[in-house]
Amino acid sequence: MANIEESKRMHSGSYVESYEHKPITRIANLVALMNINGGELIADFACGNAMLLPLVAPMVTHYYGVDFSEDFITAAKRRAENHSIKNCSLYCQDIITFCNDHQNQFDIATALDFSEHIDNEDFLKIFSAIRKSLKSGGRLFLHTPNLDFFIERLKSKGILRQFPEHIAVRNTAQNVEMLEQCGFDKAKMRVQHIAHYNVLRVLHPLSALPVIGKLFAARLFIECEN
Repeated sequence: MANIEESKRMHSGSYVESYEHKPITRIANLVALMNINGGELIADFACGNAMLLPLVAPMVTHYYGVDFSEDFITAAKRRAENHSIKNCSLYCQDIITFCNDHQNQFDIATALDFSEHIDNEDFLKIFSAIRKSLKSGGRLFLHTPNLDFFIERLKSKGILRQFPEHIAVRNTAQNVEMLEQCGFDKAKMRVQHIAHYNVLRVLHPLSALPVIGKLFAARLFIECEN
């Protein structure tokens, strides 16, 4: 298990400030894939600065944002205030503790750009807890880099520099296997290979190529029904 204090240090201060300048389009493109019907309760795990909040607040009954970083939660509260959003609750809390206190409650859970920040041991504990926080028929949406993408492969070999916070980038099979171990049914999973959110998105059409296409699938978007 990763050192919690070191992890908090890495996800505070300047790291949080850097997220203030990231385009909201990286999240907006994902919302369209979630098929939100309206009226849902949504839990955004490792919510960061709540970039998702203003996009879904008009569509859901209530948004719950959870993150262990005080700096991120402060930024999330600032975003909620700036957008005059009232139907939200923000928690600076351990995800497992939060889920234990909110079992069978949520229609939607999101884990966007989060799983690559945790090792396998933490993945199993955290996503098992997240599954228990979902209602029967509730849906988890996981968004993460794809280890099969050629850039990630070069990073894994040390040829390119990996982000220090990205300690466990996984490919499709690895993510699916881990989610199965957490109790999600593989038959109720849907995996989409989606374009990168930066200039590398221009390579995405190549992901349709046979055999080598996976080298150009930058991101994974996995939906799991509970």
